[in-house]
Amino acid sequence: MPGSRRAPPRTGVDRVGAGGARRARRCAAAARLPAVAALAAVVALLGVPAGAPAALAGTPVPTAAGEPSPGPGPARFYQQRLSWARCGPDVQKSARSQGDTAPPGFYGRLECARLTVPRDYDHPDRTALQVQLVRLPATGPGKRLGSLVLNPGGPGASGVDYLIGSGSAFARPNQRYDLVSFDPRGTGRTEPVSCGSRLAPPPGNGADDTLAAKEKRINEACGRFSGGLLPWVGTADVARDMDVLRAAVHDDKLNYLGFSYGTKLGAVYAHEFPDKVGRMVLDGVEDPTKNTWQTALAQARGFQRALDDFTADCVRAADCPLGTDDGRAQDQLLRWYRQLTDTPLTVQGRTVDETTYVYALREALYSRSDWPALRQALAQLRRGDGAGILRLSDRGGSLAPTRGTARGGTAVAVPPRAGIPPRRTGQDDQLPPQDQLALRAISCRDTSERYGAADYPRAERELTRASPLFGPDIAPTLLDCYAWPVAGDDSSRDVAAPDAPPMLLVATTNDPATPYEGAANMARALDNSSVVLTFRGEGHAAYTTGDACIQNHVDRFLMDGVLPERGTSCG
Repeated sequence: MPGSRRAPPRTGVDRVGAGGARRARRCAAAARLPAVAALAAVVALLGVPAGAPAALAGTPVPTAAGEPSPGPGPARFYQQRLSWARCGPDVQKSARSQGDTAPPGFYGRLECARLTVPRDYDHPDRTALQVQLVRLPATGPGKRLGSLVLNPGGPGASGVDYLIGSGSAFARPNQRYDLVSFDPRGTGRTEPVSCGSRLAPPPGNGADDTLAAKEKRINEACGRFSGGLLPWVGTADVARDMDVLRAAVHDDKLNYLGFSYGTKLGAVYAHEFPDKVGRMVLDGVEDPTKNTWQTALAQARGFQRALDDFTADCVRAADCPLGTDDGRAQDQLLRWYRQLTDTPLTVQGRTVDETTYVYALREALYSRSDWPALRQALAQLRRGDGAGILRLSDRGGSLAPTRGTARGGTAVAVPPRAGIPPRRTGQDDQLPPQDQLALRAISCRDTSERYGAADYPRAERELTRASPLFGPDIAPTLLDCYAWPVAGDDSSRDVAAPDAPPMLLVATTNDPATPYEGAANMARALDNSSVVLTFRGEGHAAYTTGDACIQNHVDRFLMDGVLPERGTSCG
């Protein structure tokens, strides 16, 4: 859902649109594990022998300088010792599923642990949560600087899976930092939000199966299955978890690299703990001055600009499937949209409709390195073959990181798709996959905005004006929080941190998901002399493009604490 909520390439339109089942989203049901099975899963994940003492919650250690003294309340969580061990079968399987692009020995270096945090920080002596962690110990050479915490965005994306998929892309910082990531509360392996296994049918004769009514049924199911968790999954609580993590890895300051929604998380941390901020880099920066509706409009315009850039580049090539005239190229893209709306194609028994088409376009616009694949897919489409469109669209089916190609040909893991969830396809009784449920839960906790059926026509009008292709599929995300069972809280939009040290904000001029101007707005809102580093290019997030200039500036700040001069740009 928009409203600065999802990552790059993820963070994150997965909705049943006005066309009804045509936009029904592909969903894997996320059933809740029974308590015994859940404990067994944790044991397997960490490789802890059955019947062994629960080393999942840390053990007390002497008080570090500047940390709270042990005792009742949240202080005891700051004194835990993490039990790092080789990751268990679950994580190893996830590692292998990322592909074999990692250097030799990479997966064997992965270590896992559990961090214990209170579910409710106002009542820390009640229920606790176990946050899943993963780390890559520093390789050297050079003096170890502590831990560098990574967040890939989303929200709803697994930080554990992201580090597994992308850790080798951060080899230079990993020389002197332990790379650490985690699954935020409500996501992945940290008490994941569940809304049951299947969506209940519409009441009565099913006449009220409008988009808004279906969103309401999804949200009511989330309340039934995860109502006790939903008040505690907001960004402010995750920021407090990060401070407990900082203490557990024995760092006086939090060193942090966050992408997309991860930039919001980092800014909220700085607001809450300004004296604990170390070297913090925010890449693909969310705009804290925009609400959900404004962010949806900004993203529609952003993706349209990115598409305009693609067509302008394509028509300069002799083999462009859109022709050689930019205006006619735009008309052709719209013509295919209408044709697929009226007459979808079939590829190996699967439907390729206008929603599949829009998702393929958007997926390719997250990174310029995907433009050749989009040109090829459009050339196939021109021949009546939707296979390439389907392949591109499938890559946007979750918030999991995707593989990209950096400048120079190096494979990298691109942070999850930001801001807009993947489309919903499949049967009407299927629920969104777990990462999308987590995205919804975190986003709805972070805003008091609750748009309903009466708001939808205006949303569709305004967003379609912003982008005839992307607007209609972004508009349904504004209904994400319709009848959400837990009240929202707008306080996470306050990121003022005048007492925090300056941060490095990295902004891409043609970022479709987190538009460029968001970084300047974030810098002003932080009010701590943070520096904006500009990447003149396309795509969502800059560090993972492999651009040497961007990486040198970011690495120099992380390793030596040296910020670039104001006004510096790369690309």
